[in-house]
Amino acid sequence: MLESKDEKAFQEGAKKKFQDTVCSLLFSIIFLSFYFIYLLLWIKPELIYQAQEPVFFFDKYFVNELFSYPGGVNELISCFLSQFFYYSWTGALLLVLIFAFVAWNTKLFIKSIRPNPQIHYLHWLPTVILLVLHSNYRFPLILTLGLLWILIGVNIYVRLAPSNNSLRFLSYIIIHAILYYITAGQVFIFSIVIILYDALYHRRILLPLLYIVFAGLLPYIGASTLFVLHIQDAYVMHLTSYNTYRLTWLSLSLYAFFPLVLLLAGFEKKYVRNSQKSSNNLFGRLLSGRSVPIRLIQGVLFLVLIIIAVRHSYDKNGKAFLMIDRYARFEEWEKVLDIAQKGLPISNIVQCQVNRALYHTGNLSDKMFSMIQLFGSDSLFMAENMRSHFALQHSDVFFDLGLINESEHWAYEAITVNGDTAWNLQRLVMIYLMEEKREIAEKYLAMLQKTIWHKAWAKQYHTYLSDSEDFWAHPQIQYLKSTMPQSDFLVSPTEPELCLEKLLENTKNKMAFEYFMAYCLLEGQVGRFIKHLHRLNFFDYPKIPRHFEEAILIYDQLTGGKSITLPGKDISEETIRKFDDFNRIMAKHNKNKEAARGELNKYRDTYWFYGLYYFKP
Repeated sequence: MLESKDEKAFQEGAKKKFQDTVCSLLFSIIFLSFYFIYLLLWIKPELIYQAQEPVFFFDKYFVNELFSYPGGVNELISCFLSQFFYYSWTGALLLVLIFAFVAWNTKLFIKSIRPNPQIHYLHWLPTVILLVLHSNYRFPLILTLGLLWILIGVNIYVRLAPSNNSLRFLSYIIIHAILYYITAGQVFIFSIVIILYDALYHRRILLPLLYIVFAGLLPYIGASTLFVLHIQDAYVMHLTSYNTYRLTWLSLSLYAFFPLVLLLAGFEKKYVRNSQKSSNNLFGRLLSGRSVPIRLIQGVLFLVLIIIAVRHSYDKNGKAFLMIDRYARFEEWEKVLDIAQKGLPISNIVQCQVNRALYHTGNLSDKMFSMIQLFGSDSLFMAENMRSHFALQHSDVFFDLGLINESEHWAYEAITVNGDTAWNLQRLVMIYLMEEKREIAEKYLAMLQKTIWHKAWAKQYHTYLSDSEDFWAHPQIQYLKSTMPQSDFLVSPTEPELCLEKLLENTKNKMAFEYFMAYCLLEGQVGRFIKHLHRLNFFDYPKIPRHFEEAILIYDQLTGGKSITLPGKDISEETIRKFDDFNRIMAKHNKNKEAARGELNKYRDTYWFYGLYYFKP
C-alpha cells in the first residue's frame, strides 16, 4: 500500500515535471518566434547596420589594438557579430539567440536562489527590456553582450565557488579580473550581485567587504600599471556609455533587475514561503503555482506585456529616416520616393536625400514641390550644423556633381567621425580611381578585402587598378568624368551652393544645372533663375519642366508681362490655366493667404504654393 502511494506520488511528480517542461518549451518558442518576427519585419536589423556602420577587419593590427584595454575583447566580439546586421534575417536571428542565452542564464541564476519553486516567466523579463532597447537603432550590441558575460560569470561563481572563505575570495578575484578585462565597467554589475548574494544567502559579512575593496581598487591599479586609461574611464567605460551612446533609465533598470531579484527572493523566503498560508493565498499561487491554467494566464499576460512594450518603443519615424538613407546609399531612388510619399519624416538630411532621388529619377524640376520643402536651399546640401554628422551623405552629393576633390574632403571627414567603415572606404576608392591615384585606391581596397561583406566589391574594383579602360568604360563613370569642372576653384565650406554657378561653365553637367535652378527657386531668386534659363537648351528636355513654367509665369507677372522665349518650347496651357485660377482665388480672398489656403491647397505641389506658404526670406 505504501509502495503504491509512493509510486503514485512519483508518477504525479513526473507528470507535473513533464507538464512544466512542455509549457516552458512552448512559451519559449512563442516568445522567441515573436521576437524574431518583430525584429525581422518591424525593426529590420539592416537599419541598425545603417545607423551604426560597425567596423571589423580580419587583420591582426585591428584585433591586437582591441586587446590592449579593458572591454576590448567584448568590443571585438560585438564588432564581429554586428556585421550580421548587414542582412535583416541574420541580424534578427543573432539577437534572438543572444536573448535566449540571456534568458537561460537568468533562469539559472534565479534557480540558484529559489531552487524549489518552478521558474515560469520571470527570467524572460530582461529580454523584454533588451528588445525595447534594441528598438533604438543606436543601441550598441556591446552592452547586451557585456550583460551576457556578466550573467555567465555570476552563474559560474554561485555554482562553483567553494565554501572555504579563502578559496571563495580567490574565485571571486579570478572571475572579477577576467570579467573586468572582457567587459570593463560593466563588471560592477557582477560585483553588486555577488556581494548581495553572499551577504543575503550565505550570511557572510567579511567576504562582501573584501569584494567591495577589490572591486574599487582593480580599475585604479589597471589604469596605473597595465592600461593607458584615464582613471574615470577605468571605472565607467562601457558602464554608463559607449562612444556617443549614453545609458537611459531603461538600461539602468535592466542592470537593477538582478540585484532586485535577490532582494525579492530573500523577502519571499522570509515572509511568504515561511507562512503557513502561503500555499493558499493568491500571491503564493501566482509566484509558485504549478497548475496549467495559472501558467497559461501568466504566459498570456507576459505576451501582452511584450506587445505593449514593443508598441511603445517602435520608432516609426526613425525607421523611415534610416530606410530612406539606406535606399539612397544603394541608389534605389524609386524606393526613396515611395517612402517619402507615404509621409516624409521632418528632417534636413531626409529632405536632401529625397531631392537627390528626385534628380536621379528625372523629376527634380517637375516634382520637387510635391514634397514639402521646409529647409530652403539647405534641402540641397543640408544645413551647416548637420554636415559633420552626415559627412558621407554630404560627400555623396559632391561626388554626384563631379566635384571629386570636395567629395574626398568630406569622405575623410566621415572617417574622422565614424571610422574606417566599409562605405567610407568605398567612397574613397571611387574617388582615387577617378583621380587616377591607383596606389591610394589599392590601399583602401586591401582594407575592404579584409571585411566580411565587401570582399566581392573590392575584388571587382581591384581589377580596375591594372586595366583602367574597363573603369572608364562604365556609363556612370563616363558621365561623371564629363561633368567635372573645367577649371579648379574653391568650394565655400559654409555655402557650398555657391559652387553651382561655377559648375554651369561645363554645359554637360545637368545635375549642376538642375540644382542651381532649384537653389534659385528655393531662395526666391526668380530673376537669377531667369538669367540662366537659356541653359535649358544645352540638355535634352522635351519640354519646359513644370516648376520652370511656374517660375516663368511669376516672373512674367512681376515684370508686367515681359516675355520669356525659349526656342522650340512653350509654357503648357494647363500650367497657364492653373496660374490664372490661383490668382483668381487670391483675388477672391483679397490676397489674404491664410483665408485662401483652404482653396489653394489643391495647388500645394506648385512653386506658387511654396512661395506663398513655405518660403522664408
